Amino acid sequence: MEALRQDDPRRFGPYTVLGRFRETAAAVQYLAHGSAPEDLVVITAARPELAALPAFRRRFQAESRTADRLSGGWVEARLDAPDDGPEDDGRLWTASAYVPALTLAEAVDIAGPLPERAVRILGAGIAETLSRVHATGAVLQGLAPRTVLLAEDGPRLTAFGPLGAAADAEARPGGQLSVRLGYLTPEQVAGQEAGPASDLFVLGLLLAYAATGSTPLADGPAAEAADRIAHTDPRLDAVPDELRDLVARCLAKDPADRPTAGAVAAELALEGAAGLAKGGWLPARLTAAVAEQGDRVRNLEAAPPTAPETVQDAAVVQDAVPVTAEDSARSTPPPAPLPAHPAPARPRHPDRAARGHRSHGPAARPGDHPALPAARTARAAGGHPRRRPHDPARTARPRPRGALPLRHSPGRREARCRRPPDPADRGRRRSRRAPRRGRRGARARVR
Repeated sequence: MEALRQDDPRRFGPYTVLGRFRETAAAVQYLAHGSAPEDLVVITAARPELAALPAFRRRFQAESRTADRLSGGWVEARLDAPDDGPEDDGRLWTASAYVPALTLAEAVDIAGPLPERAVRILGAGIAETLSRVHATGAVLQGLAPRTVLLAEDGPRLTAFGPLGAAADAEARPGGQLSVRLGYLTPEQVAGQEAGPASDLFVLGLLLAYAATGSTPLADGPAAEAADRIAHTDPRLDAVPDELRDLVARCLAKDPADRPTAGAVAAELALEGAAGLAKGGWLPARLTAAVAEQGDRVRNLEAAPPTAPETVQDAAVVQDAVPVTAEDSARSTPPPAPLPAHPAPARPRHPDRAARGHRSHGPAARPGDHPALPAARTARAAGGHPRRRPHDPARTARPRPRGALPLRHSPGRREARCRRPPDPADRGRRRSRRAPRRGRRGARARVR
């Protein structure tokens, strides 16, 4: 199991997706729940690039109908599927009830080869289902280590055609579908059609894999696999003695020499797979792994909505609720308390302080202000190449006695001063050409 990816769908019909469960070459399985959280289902969704092919759609729907006919026993019934219509948006999927179980491949990876009794129950359950399929003249072609499940009460089948058991499936130009099976039979290598005996050959391979942890005829270069299947005798030394003869007959090169599905089921478990599995049939390690998977699945919760949707929904709800004066006063934070001591005066710009401008606070020195760039502090220190160095004697020149500063701000270089009026000059006649000072310091001519 793993979390949903960005491009994974979140809903299939009435089901809400919880996470990715398993993957095959042709489909992806998701865990989901229906209207009630405890109604857990497994959604088998076809891959979008394959679902666009008409040939794939026909084959997928045919295998779904086969599952419906075989429902019951070791096959879980199909619960739901999309209706073929314009509202379907082209997706192919089926829903079946979730059963805690491990695939045969996962079980062998966890605990190694199965005990003889577990192999007998596994083979008997698969053979019973094959017998029902062959009674209608059909061929299953859906057996593989990843399509056979090991549940607490017995085995389960999840694939009912070559799409479910495919090792590789791809779309080719022209709308053609290419499917490669993981297990081939001698008659298929020879170019013949698969028949009921082909399912028995694959069943022999699965029994040998479950009993030894390796598949006969699989060792060696992949390019020579077809030649080994058609002409090489399988090595079954690691298969238990009680099962070796049966597995060897299932792996016969001639289809006529293989037993029927009913004969295999009776030879492995005369009382039936369900009767032999009473009281438990899996090793303790696999039983614990199945129980742990069930606990993890039941504890899954639906994924929360994305952050933008949550914020937008909250804003809509907040706008829809009227706010009263009492709510507004309650939601408004109290004002911050005033500081006990007044804040210090903000330092003046370093350039202005260095050029002799007045300041009501302490002059800032170069480097005191952290937000000023280095170039500006350098200019304040007199390091700018286009400015002459600062002359303290020029700015600190004493003012003449009795001189008063003008009302406006001093100039850039030095303060301009004027002499105070002389009382002795009050009675003198002013020249017509001599200007006199106005009330606000402006110059005016005497008429």
